[in-house]
Amino acid sequence: MTKVADSLFRFRGLLATLVSRELKARYRGSVLGFFWSLVTPLLLLGVYTFVFSVVFKPRFEGTNPYVLFLMTGLFPWTWVATSLMEGTQSLTGNAGLIRKAVFPAEVLPMASVLSNLVHLLFAVPILVAGLIVGRVLGFPIGGWAVVLFPVVVALQLPALGGLSLGLAALNVHFKDVKDIVANLLALLFYLTPIIYPLDYESLKKYPALIWAIEWLNPFTPYARAYQAVLFQGVLPSVQIWIQMVGWGVVLWLAGSWLYGRLSDSLVEAV
Repeated sequence: MTKVADSLFRFRGLLATLVSRELKARYRGSVLGFFWSLVTPLLLLGVYTFVFSVVFKPRFEGTNPYVLFLMTGLFPWTWVATSLMEGTQSLTGNAGLIRKAVFPAEVLPMASVLSNLVHLLFAVPILVAGLIVGRVLGFPIGGWAVVLFPVVVALQLPALGGLSLGLAALNVHFKDVKDIVANLLALLFYLTPIIYPLDYESLKKYPALIWAIEWLNPFTPYARAYQAVLFQGVLPSVQIWIQMVGWGVVLWLAGSWLYGRLSDSLVEAV
C-alpha cells in the first residue's frame, strides 16, 4: 500500500506529464477547447433543472435557487464519474506502456483522476459567478466557507485515487468491470444527495434508505460537504468531516492494496 504511494511520489514528474498529455490530446484541434469539459454537466444541469423545477416542482426546503443547489453537487459528481470510468480503463487502454518493464503503471489511473480534477477546476469560476449572482439577487447562499472547497477536494482525492487504482487492476483481469462500474455509477448518482437534500421530507418515510445513503454510500459525505461550503456557506458538520477522512483512508488503502496484489500479473493479462 505504501509502495504505491511512494511510487506515485517518486514518479510525480511523469504523472504531471501524463496529465498534461491527456488534457492536450483531448482538446487538440478543438475550437472551443476546455469549454467542452463543461458541456456534459451543463446539459445535465439544464435537463434536471427543467424536470425538477418546471415539470415536477418538488418542494426541497432550503434549495432555492435550485439550479445553484444542483450545480454544487453535479459538477463535483462529474469529476467522480469521469475519473472512475476513465481510470478503470486506463491500464487496458495503455497496454503498450505497461509492457515496458520500467514504466510505473500506477500513474495511469491517477493521471485520469487528476486530469478530470483540472476540468472541475475549470468549472469553478462558473459556479462561483452563479453563487455571486444569486447572493446579489437576495438568496441567502454562499459565504466565507467557500474557502474550504480545496480542502474537500483534497479529502476526496485519495478516495478517487484508491478506487481508480483498484478498479483499473481488476479491469485488466476481468473485462466486465468497466460495464459494472458504469451501471453502479448511474445507480449511485440517484443514491447520492445531489438532486435532492438528504433531509428531504419524503425520504423521512424510509429511515433505512436514509441510513444506507448516509453511511454506506462513500460519495454522500463529499456531496454534502460541497453543498455546505458552496451553496449554504457553512461549515460541514463534524460527522461529515470524519466520514470524508474515513472513506478517503479506507478507499485508498483498499484500492492500493488490491492494485499491489494484482500488479505482478498486469503485463501478462493486459
